[in-house]
Amino acid sequence: MSSNKKSRKLTRRSSSHSDKDPGYAIYRSLVRMINQAPKPQPLRLDSESEEEQRRAAAPVLAWGWLQRTLRSGEAAIKLEKSGFGSESAPLLRSALEHSIRLVWADAGEGKLVEVAMLSKKDTSKRLLAAQHEGWTFNDALADQLQQYIDAPTDDFKNLWDLTRLKHAIDKSPREIKDRLKSMYLAWIIYTAASHPSIDSAEPYVNKNPGSSYLDLLSAARPRPAEDCAATSILALIGASYGYSRLTGLEGYFTPALQIILDRYRNYFTDSV
Repeated sequence: MSSNKKSRKLTRRSSSHSDKDPGYAIYRSLVRMINQAPKPQPLRLDSESEEEQRRAAAPVLAWGWLQRTLRSGEAAIKLEKSGFGSESAPLLRSALEHSIRLVWADAGEGKLVEVAMLSKKDTSKRLLAAQHEGWTFNDALADQLQQYIDAPTDDFKNLWDLTRLKHAIDKSPREIKDRLKSMYLAWIIYTAASHPSIDSAEPYVNKNPGSSYLDLLSAARPRPAEDCAATSILALIGASYGYSRLTGLEGYFTPALQIILDRYRNYFTDSV
């Protein structure tokens, strides 16, 4: 197929129209709900029991994942408002994956820290092995990576399969699979758009009806204004649910989330 060598730049949308979408108001409401939430009961990290230390670290890890979900979605929305909706795919993928992990952890028998440790051990091994003459780590960083590698994980090495997202979902109870099916589908879509693929290239090419030429674009074709907000909302609701279950804060999150869902009921029913 022929290609038109002349690039064409599409006009980006202003943010004023996007702000009218109720999705942005919903996302702001979710952010306020999370930022106003009580903190979980503190647990001591200085226990002599390694198992107790991991249990104490779980709410800390969950909080970090909740905030990464929240801020990734927030950043994606800001990019979309600035005309970079297609380029927000890696952020939406990250938000969805962190959310999926938080929901999965509810069925993971409290093993999210163990699975994260196994993943960190694997990443650390690969980082040290990937060093080369042009790029080596300083001693402090190399020692830190070695500590992650040497961390005792033999007691739960059988959980290695769960470091892979698809395996973790497949081994979850039916109730958790049902909660995750929409987020997992969205994650697959945004994973394809985040990696070198037909999906990642497609927004920068345009074919006019009846033409045999392709226009090569220097800015992605416009996306539906609500895409980023809708996906970010999906991820943040899931992450809030998972976090509340892991920290015992359902008494706060469940009614607070229901108020938001009831207030914007039409938005959610129209999205089904």
